[in-house]
Amino acid sequence: MGERLKIGELARLAGKSVRALHLYEELNLLTPAERSAGGFRLYDRQNLERIHFIDKLQRLGLSLSEIGALIGDWAGSSTAPGAMRGLEAVYREKLTQTRAHIRALRAMETELVESLRFLEGCHPCERHDDPHAACRSCARPNAADATDLIIGISSH
Repeated sequence: MGERLKIGELARLAGKSVRALHLYEELNLLTPAERSAGGFRLYDRQNLERIHFIDKLQRLGLSLSEIGALIGDWAGSSTAPGAMRGLEAVYREKLTQTRAHIRALRAMETELVESLRFLEGCHPCERHDDPHAACRSCARPNAADATDLIIGISSH
């Protein structure tokens, strides 16, 4: 992609709307590579790489203003090591948050698996006319092993 692209072409390649790219420009997250003689914004491969960078940072939970601050800090750093330290600090914090989120998701996965295992043994309830009453007075020997996802459905 050595050629220059108009904003619509760049948006299509990036999977973004033209409006999103205009917003990125308004927030100084994206700068056209150049302008055509007719005044059209023209973009290049580096612009596409910047959009992918923005997208990944958003998926990590950074807001557009936080991304703007990160880019501004990078651009405003007086030394390369200083720029790298700033980026490293942000990435380390995001890694800590991501790992905590993964732990929380794994705990939820475990509870879902345990809930499904519990529900697989709920066939005795099929003979009751009122499943709500049957669940509240479950006579299963392992009813005490019910997870919050099971207990909560019949609570009021």
